[in-house]
Amino acid sequence: MKKFILIIIATVLAVQANADVLTDFDGLGDNKELMDKAKALNPEVKVNVVQDRTINRRNRFEIPLEFQKVTGGDSYISTYGYGAGVNYHITPRWSVGAKYTYYTNELTDEGKNLANSTNSNGEATPADIDSPKSSYMGLVNWYPIYGKVNWFNRSITHFDMYATAGYGNITLFKGGGLQSKGTTQTWMAGLGVGLWFSQHLTGRAEVRYQSYQALRNNQDNTINTVIASFQVGYLL
Repeated sequence: MKKFILIIIATVLAVQANADVLTDFDGLGDNKELMDKAKALNPEVKVNVVQDRTINRRNRFEIPLEFQKVTGGDSYISTYGYGAGVNYHITPRWSVGAKYTYYTNELTDEGKNLANSTNSNGEATPADIDSPKSSYMGLVNWYPIYGKVNWFNRSITHFDMYATAGYGNITLFKGGGLQSKGTTQTWMAGLGVGLWFSQHLTGRAEVRYQSYQALRNNQDNTINTVIASFQVGYLL
């Protein structure tokens, strides 16, 4: 008899609990804030997810063309660089390469004032400034950070943030028949972002610190420059 009574009590409690749940469920329509949030959901929204790299760079060559703006260094000259090189991607994480750069220079306003000055005898004083003419350098690039950019939900571009380092020679010259440092050693280090638009088209933006020795008034001076670099390349 006791078991029968307990079964009846348990059944009544279960029915009551189900009734409470149904009441709460039916009452959701009375919660305007909750209904507004539910209506705001858009079932048509799609999210593109790409797990793996679609651009395979392993054992591939990249041929970049480069434009440089050189800042810092000697305040008397303004320098631009135009380069070409080759990178060999050993893996997506590492690449090695080489680069040649040709430089153009022009005197800043301060440099022009110096060039137009005269000595005590009234003779023109040529600007005793070493200017970069060309350089070639070996490179190592390390790509530790990898990501993707969604362009207006139409295409996905893969990118890498990387560190770069290089060492090589730079050739300097000086106008007016003055003695120049000639060819001297140079090194650089920097950070960059590589964009891989397709299986062949690439782009890079870099900021690099570069240093070398130059002559001013027949004395060695350390020239420290900051280079902003933009590159467009082709993957073979």
